[in-house]
Order: sequence, then structure tokens, then C-alpha cells
Amino acid sequence: MKKFKVLPVALLLSACQTGTMEGNASESALEETQSLVKVCKDHPCRRNIHVTFRTDGEPVDQMIPLYWPRVFNEMISVLPGESFYVEAELEDGKLVNMKEASENSNPDKTIIIKFNQVENETGMMLSIYNPFETVVLKFNMDMVDFFGTPHKTSSCPIMPQAYIFESWPHPIPELIIKNPVAVPVHKMEAVECIY
Repeated sequence: MKKFKVLPVALLLSACQTGTMEGNASESALEETQSLVKVCKDHPCRRNIHVTFRTDGEPVDQMIPLYWPRVFNEMISVLPGESFYVEAELEDGKLVNMKEASENSNPDKTIIIKFNQVENETGMMLSIYNPFETVVLKFNMDMVDFFGTPHKTSSCPIMPQAYIFESWPHPIPELIIKNPVAVPVHKMEAVECIY
């Protein structure tokens, strides 16, 4: 069974990474755990998450007892197999006041996120629903690999009241969705998907 390193630091300080020197590894892990416990006192962290997905080698089958909130510091963390709602408000061309919602009780401001593995394959599929009527959404994303290293990418533009489907031909242990931008439809010159 393959294990992966989750990237808790990305949600706290997106510019920082865990120390990689062997001498710093256990100290860094302890600091991350202490930071996580502190954050979970004031925010709804994920608990007892069972993460499973296929790889080119051994499958990943891991129980994570405590993990960062799905929505934290205006970033969204998505693990394989997760599906959830994020409520947000539009303000000056940006999404603000993002928070996880347990149900879609405000459909005019609820983003729907699903992240799954393609059936019988190792590739991944992300879908995001844009609930807003007058803006196109765009996000920056970090694909976090098995070593906790983020790899930058971005979403294609998500048209108003529509889904976008993004796929990758390889497993992704975690996606960090950040820097949401809302562009008024009348200001869109072309719908492009540039990476």
C-alpha cells in the first residue's frame, strides 16, 4: 500500500514548504501537527478521512485521522473522492467570505466541487460548478504530488451557471484551489484554457 504526504503547510503559508533535510523532518512534522491541532480548535477540520485511489504501482489506501479544513484562508483543499459545497460572495471581481456548506441551501452563491478518479484508470477528474449569473470564474491551482510538492496549474474559465470538467492522466493526492477571480461576462473576449 502506497502512502502519500499531505501538504498541510500549503494551507497555512502557501509560500512555505516542509523541511526536506532528514534532521529537520521529525521536528517539522511535529510543528505541522501542532499547527493543525491549533487551527482545528477554531475551524472545522476533516476527521477520519479514508483516502483511496489507484496509482501505476500500489494503490493508495490511507486513513487520515485529522486534516486541514476544506476551506481555509481563502483556499480550498480537495482530496480524492471528495464532493462538497462552498458558499462565497462576489466583491470587486473576487470571491470572498468562502466557507464550506453542509448543503446547497443558497444555490445562487454555492460552488459545487467534486474530485474523483476516472473509473478503472489512474487519471483524475475535477468538476466545479459556477453558481453566479453574470461572471466567469477562474482559479489558480496546485496539484500536490506524493512528496507534498505543489505543481502550479489553473482552471479553465467556468462559465456562469455551468460546470467545468478538468482531467489529468495521473493520480493527484491533493488539489489546492486558490486565487479565485470573477470576470464579468461582458468583459470576456474569449474563453481560453491556458496552462
